[in-house]
Amino acid sequence: MRFTFHVSRFTLFPLLSAICYLLSACAMPGDAAPVIKIGVIATFEGTGRPLGYAVLPAIKAAAAEANARGALGRYRVLVVAVNDDLHAPTAAAQAQALALDADVLGVVGPWTAETVAAAQSILAEAGLPALAAADVSTPTSGEKWGDAVLVQAAALAGQDARVLLDALAADIRAHGQPTRSGVAAALRSR
Repeated sequence: MRFTFHVSRFTLFPLLSAICYLLSACAMPGDAAPVIKIGVIATFEGTGRPLGYAVLPAIKAAAAEANARGALGRYRVLVVAVNDDLHAPTAAAQAQALALDADVLGVVGPWTAETVAAAQSILAEAGLPALAAADVSTPTSGEKWGDAVLVQAAALAGQDARVLLDALAADIRAHGQPTRSGVAAALRSR
């Protein structure tokens, strides 16, 4: 017994149209914008949680602004936030983790003198430019974070993120492809 399958042209045309429509929605390899990352070392858990969640939106807003205005050319910037628990050894470990990610081209933070001291040498050794916004005074045990401290930290975080993103943009304009050393050079020339 032999089966034959007949397709009328009235069935074939809508079927082919649907297939073409669906395929046109697919991106070809290489069509997506390349992603570069900026790291954020802050505290997102425990007593320092309010600080981390004050600075992160400011940094993300600066990155979204740079992406929206096309400041980085064909590149898109992604913010990668890591938690240091306001603990120096944890800050050092997080700095090492960011240093190992070749797509991370700069870091904002950490936020206290102790965490900056722990992370700074690791970031410098990896050639990873970092802007440590300020030595934020942490409240003593049992006290709450003051609104003025959090607002100031957020403002500094946004400012430092914009400086870092401007350095990325300058490196892209100068060399076509951003690198850690190019970003560091752009930061030094400011």
